[in-house]
Amino acid sequence: MNTKTIIMALMLFASVPFFADAQSDVMTLKDGSRYEGAWPAGEGVLYSYDQGLVFGTFVKGKPDGRCVCYRPSGEVYWGDYKKGKATGKGRIYRDNGIVISGDYKNGVYHGIDTIYRRTGTAMVGMFRKGKLKERIADSAKDATSVQAGMKPSYPSIDFRRRQQEFVNELELRWEERNAELRRRVGFINPEFQGGTLSDFTYWVNSQLNTPQLEGIKDDIRTVVVEFVVGKDGNVRDVHALFGSVPELNAEAVRVVSRSPKWKPGEQAGQKKSVKLTVPVVFEF
Repeated sequence: MNTKTIIMALMLFASVPFFADAQSDVMTLKDGSRYEGAWPAGEGVLYSYDQGLVFGTFVKGKPDGRCVCYRPSGEVYWGDYKKGKATGKGRIYRDNGIVISGDYKNGVYHGIDTIYRRTGTAMVGMFRKGKLKERIADSAKDATSVQAGMKPSYPSIDFRRRQQEFVNELELRWEERNAELRRRVGFINPEFQGGTLSDFTYWVNSQLNTPQLEGIKDDIRTVVVEFVVGKDGNVRDVHALFGSVPELNAEAVRVVSRSPKWKPGEQAGQKKSVKLTVPVVFEF
């Protein structure tokens, strides 16, 4: 398979639309998940502690069609589902900047997929059941083999209040689960003014200068900002992961960038740089 064929195949995946809330039915499913939307089939929103927050097309409470899934780990899957599992064309956006775009089957990479690295390079490979079987092209080795500049941008997602509260709960559960693992390996999280990331979230939201925007009134918009607390306790590498309004993204980044100094994270007695994310909420 030549490089031109590979690139053309990858370009067949078009942008996935973002679905608004469907309000026709609200129900609790057998696994305890909450579903809001058309029943038995149509657009809806799923609140699941296992799958995450899912927007899109459903059949009897299971994603089936084009969907966006904000997972408990912080990953975002944007693409096709079949009977509740990622199957078809899709993209995974990881919180470390890596994007994996291409073919999925039963929730894993299966087919031709491109891994866009945070370094700016990209690799095209043939995958089977989530495992790399053949490396087809890699711009880290041959700059002309794959167009790394085609890396998809993060999807723009505006959470409503209850959706943001659920995402916050997912992140809290994920953090609590990981806290035990960190404790076992001697990891200590960075501290903000003697407190936790929740205290920093409160500080950030108290410092905002909400811009006046035409067409946005009596609403809530959230920007998710990623940043690094360095070994010296200073905040760096601040950028907006999610947020569809440039003015709000810029204000959120401005405030986080002005953070007072932190007590840095540690592992086994050694200071470590730690990457964190914070939800910045604008109320209109």
